Amino acid sequence: MASDETDDHRKADHYRHPDGTDEIVFAADEGHVLTVREYRRVEEFERAVADADYVGTHEGVAELPGVEAFEDGPEE
Repeated sequence: MASDETDDHRKADHYRHPDGTDEIVFAADEGHVLTVREYRRVEEFERAVADADYVGTHEGVAELPGVEAFEDGPEE
């Protein structure tokens, strides 16, 4: 993807991969796109990262609130 194409990606854009994995744009800025991926099963995640190098904890993400902060509250 050319860097000028990233301008078309917006926060909360939601993509579904053929294997059922969801990918959601968290931020797009200056030619970079930060996404969140959700795998349907742990085994699918493990396969996806099997040949990647683990480099530790990303402090910026570690400081974000937990998933519960983003869940919908009770319907009123």
